[in-house]
Amino acid sequence: MSPWREWRRRRALRQCRLPVQQQALQAPLPTSSTPFEQLPAVALDFETTGLDPARDQILSAGWVPIDGGRLRMGAAREVKVRPRDDAGVGQSATIHGLLDSDLAGAADERALLEELLPALAGRAIVAHAAGIERGFLRALLRRHGGVPLPNPFIDTLALARTLLAGGDRGRADAEGMFTLAAARARHGLPPHSQHSAAADAMACAELLLAQVEAMGGGEKVRLRDLD
Repeated sequence: MSPWREWRRRRALRQCRLPVQQQALQAPLPTSSTPFEQLPAVALDFETTGLDPARDQILSAGWVPIDGGRLRMGAAREVKVRPRDDAGVGQSATIHGLLDSDLAGAADERALLEELLPALAGRAIVAHAAGIERGFLRALLRRHGGVPLPNPFIDTLALARTLLAGGDRGRADAEGMFTLAAARARHGLPPHSQHSAAADAMACAELLLAQVEAMGGGEKVRLRDLD
């Protein structure tokens, strides 16, 4: 582990008041020189009521571990989350398809953390437009006595921009060339079932594997090339 990342992990452990996160923070994090083929990672996706972590809520979380450059499909998980304070899903239902009735018996935020944090322990976190997942995780943890995660984040959207050679990148971005579906299509990956947290997490993980291959393969590409 790099000295900076180890310092952040130890500081987080000292400041954390959330028992399940304290346990997760015991796991060492991968070093920047770790080859992708040896990198413990987990692809993560949230379905939310909007894009503002201070105001909006997580309605569903999906994740799938990546070990040895392979998806562990049997360990994939999706958890639906009941909105706080009896708030409904509102107009966001038109995007993610989740209705209030779908979440009536769902887990609360604390139950989500009890499942999610052990799955993130010691792993790089992979997401498409990772700032969204990072922001919602930070807000979620702070509400429950936790601290921001020191884990490295890998953003497949940022990698898509880096890998797109030539052309007007700004214009391409405006035309939706960096959506998860569009980025997958450029690597020859098939369409996926959109707006399910688990399906989007798996689609993101598959995209990362294709991106790593385009960058030279799992033996050559290291964590520092990705985060």
